Amino acid sequence: AGDSRRVRPSPVTHGAVSHRASSSFVAASSATASTGGKGVYDDPRTYELAFGFREFDKEAAFLASLSERIGTGRPPASLLELGAGPAWHSTAVASLCPGAVAVAVDNSAPMLERARERVAESALNERVAVVEGDMTRLDAKACVERAFEMAPRESKPAVARGFDVACVLLGTAAHLVNTEDALACLRAIHDALAPGGVAVLELEHPYDLFEGQLMDAQGDAWDREDATRGVKVLVEWGREGDAFDVQTHVVERTVGFNVLDLATGAPANGYAPVEEVVSCRVFTAPEVDLLARLAGMRVCATYGDMNEDVPLDSEDAHNMLVVLKKDHQ
Repeated sequence: AGDSRRVRPSPVTHGAVSHRASSSFVAASSATASTGGKGVYDDPRTYELAFGFREFDKEAAFLASLSERIGTGRPPASLLELGAGPAWHSTAVASLCPGAVAVAVDNSAPMLERARERVAESALNERVAVVEGDMTRLDAKACVERAFEMAPRESKPAVARGFDVACVLLGTAAHLVNTEDALACLRAIHDALAPGGVAVLELEHPYDLFEGQLMDAQGDAWDREDATRGVKVLVEWGREGDAFDVQTHVVERTVGFNVLDLATGAPANGYAPVEEVVSCRVFTAPEVDLLARLAGMRVCATYGDMNEDVPLDSEDAHNMLVVLKKDHQ
């Protein structure tokens, strides 16, 4: 159907954010390799400054639409968010869908604390549970039971069967650098889903792999201003010279945050510079398909963003969204 090559997006402005379109993705889990000192997930305030530009209400609507169109056929009664970080999507889905409950799982103590604060700020304590856990050793049954405890009486039968939607977003799945861990995570998701439920994975676009950008160790950078706090965060996402393993497709990506005072341009008080080397695996679509099959699911859709109108091969594709479905018990 003509030339289907994806053209790398040019820099765009999203609200008060200046960044490359491909950088709307960031690994959100805390399963990283630290260089020592303060890590990417140790200060949720800085993390939210750097990556809070996304439109989480619209992304929640995207998840709900997937559930209705290709999942259980109804808006989600329950959501499982793995590598939840500040629980952006759990709170957004619970706010969007009346009566829906969500379980947000992360293994970073600072992020868990911030997620609980966000839940309280959103008045969702009775419908969103923040749980400490590792997505490679997930207790699927316990997650379903926690959702069932919160569910309103009328939706308890549906919630008891499992989650309508599970998600691993903002690049969290990139931290599954070992195939064994990736398979363990997907099998746990399978066990947590209701029959007909869907899992949504947000991954780095494979164009970056096949184009050779990773081999050349090219980085990315953007900034975001927060006028309310009077600060600007400078984000470095990758650096020239970062190691990339051609056999494992794992890049040792340098990630850095620096927060500046908007008025003076000097380092902002109360914010420490962050630099960490984060191990990220770049998955291809056939790899995800095979892992899904081994876990008892199948790929039922792919997108280039959390938008049903952006196909994977679109020039507007930022990332690779893969939707998996559990067809049977």
